[in-house]
This record gives sequence, C-alpha cells and structure tokens, in this order.
Amino acid sequence: MGRMFLMRHAQASFLEGSYDKLSTIGEIQAHRLGEFWASRQMVLDRVYSGPPVRQLNTARIVRDAYQEAGLEFPVPVVMNEFDEYEGELVLRQSLARLLEESSEIREFYQRFENSNTAGEQRKSFQRLFEAVIGKWVDGAILVPDVESWADFCARV
Repeated sequence: MGRMFLMRHAQASFLEGSYDKLSTIGEIQAHRLGEFWASRQMVLDRVYSGPPVRQLNTARIVRDAYQEAGLEFPVPVVMNEFDEYEGELVLRQSLARLLEESSEIREFYQRFENSNTAGEQRKSFQRLFEAVIGKWVDGAILVPDVESWADFCARV
C-alpha cells in the first residue's frame, strides 16, 4: 500500500520584512529533512507544493539533499490548492478596527508591543494572530480581497 507524507514548509522568516521566505533555521531544517529521507532511501513518486516561495524553497532544498546523496527527486507539481490563507492580510486589514472593538485584541496587542525579548514577541504575536484569525474563521470579520474561511475550506 502506498503512503502519503504531508509536510508543512520549513521555518519562515517570522516578524521580518517578508514572511514568505525561509529563515536560516528553516533552510537547515529543510536540508536535514532531505538528508534524513535520503539516508533511508525514501523513494518519492510525486511531490506537490503550493506556490508560496517558502514552500517551493523547502522542496528545492530537500531535492538538493537528495541530489547530494545521488538520489532522484521528482520535480514538484505546483498546486494553488496548497496556497495558504491570507493570514497576514487578514491581520493587517482588520487590526485597527478590532483594536477599537475588542478588549481581548487590545490586550494581546499591548503585550506584543511591550515585549522585551524575541521569545516574548513571538509568543505574544502568536496569541494576537490566533485571536484575530479566530474572528475571521468564525465569520465575525470579513476582509476585502480575502476569501472567507468557508470559501478557503471549500477551495482546499
């Protein structure tokens, strides 16, 4: 019986100018995964990727590790269905309004703004992001130029 492996892209450049690129750690993660799979002689019949750069680069780096081991790696088939929802756009376009309307969002935002360390900043941003995205998922906010959660689920 065949097996299917689902893998999310390696670590992206969180809180940097462009999230849609791998961080240095992400590049290392992707290469180590490729080395791990290659060391076990894992044969992949097909590889699929979404169109974001971070997804394509994860596949490319895994492929590089395969090639370094002398193994073949299929050319990734790019599928728009694997594109992620526009979380960054949801946050950017709805945050100002939510800061006025929601004490919970204000509290998470203030914690983020007052973070003293990178670890605190990541953790507080994650809480803020999850709260805003939760409102979008629940249909409490609609964002222009962003498909609804229901439409996203139907597409994927």
